[in-house]
Amino acid sequence: MKKLIKNFPVAAVLLLILILSIIPHQRAQAQLHGLVGIDHIGMNVPDMDKAVKFFTDVMGCVPVTTVGPMPMDAAWKKKYKIHPNSELEKIVSLRAGNGANIELFQYKSPEANKEQPYNDDMGLNHIAFYTTDMKESVAFLKTKGINVLNDPIKNTTGPTAGETWVYFLTPWGAKIELISYPNGKAYEKTNPVTKLWSPKDANAHPKITDMKTAQINALVTRHLEIWNSKASEKRNEEVKEVYNEQIAFVTPGFEFTGYAKLNQFIDDLHTKNAGYVFTHKRPIESHHNLARLFWSFGPPSNPNAITGMDLFTIEDGRVQCLYVFLDAPHK
Repeated sequence: MKKLIKNFPVAAVLLLILILSIIPHQRAQAQLHGLVGIDHIGMNVPDMDKAVKFFTDVMGCVPVTTVGPMPMDAAWKKKYKIHPNSELEKIVSLRAGNGANIELFQYKSPEANKEQPYNDDMGLNHIAFYTTDMKESVAFLKTKGINVLNDPIKNTTGPTAGETWVYFLTPWGAKIELISYPNGKAYEKTNPVTKLWSPKDANAHPKITDMKTAQINALVTRHLEIWNSKASEKRNEEVKEVYNEQIAFVTPGFEFTGYAKLNQFIDDLHTKNAGYVFTHKRPIESHHNLARLFWSFGPPSNPNAITGMDLFTIEDGRVQCLYVFLDAPHK
């Protein structure tokens, strides 16, 4: 290289150095324009309630936000290739463990294709969930009545050797994949510069530390105190210490996220039920950052007017999700 450079004019040498300095960084520079990773995967569903139930009950996802209906004018529909008579009824975003979120869309459309596309049709896509125990996961799917399309297939050759996969169908016919490669894939043994991202990687999947029973009990006790508080402004500050900023609240007839809506819900509850108080019915039960609280709600003359159970999921010392189950009305 030194001998070659000696025979070059100075300007040419400078140009050569510039080119040689740019080439190794081209790939890196291409990734330095703000992109970080996949935020969510979108999927159209025919029935939002059934789809959310599937992703929560079967796949373990957690619904976080709900929006809609959303108006769309003719120009919007033309631009984004939506049928002229379609209406966008609802969008629900779900947390899918340690990976990309899932965004579900429900349209009302007399023109849209209601048939699931074939596997080789343009535009078909699928979601793949990683499992640490393929046998257990497949057995669980079958207990839920899910149509599993194949026995686990293990790749034994090529760069993906070590990978096991299964396809199954959602209740509305969309294909979803289960995948597992606890010992990695063959290509990883070549020490490539770039490896495919995986939720199994230790750095991408940090261990969640379980809270001690006493800590969980204290958190749930504060939860009940907040719900008994009638001081809205004070309560609005207290919720920030007990609940995640995007706390997901789900109960029959209500579903929302966030501090403001939670505080407003408690305000409305006391306005409609003056003099009612929440009380424990039995000791708090908890394990692995999950807890449940059995409670009663009523006036002093009838403290058990309403009874039910709160189910909590807890992350980083605060309540992430609150599911409320109501008992049948007392006769």
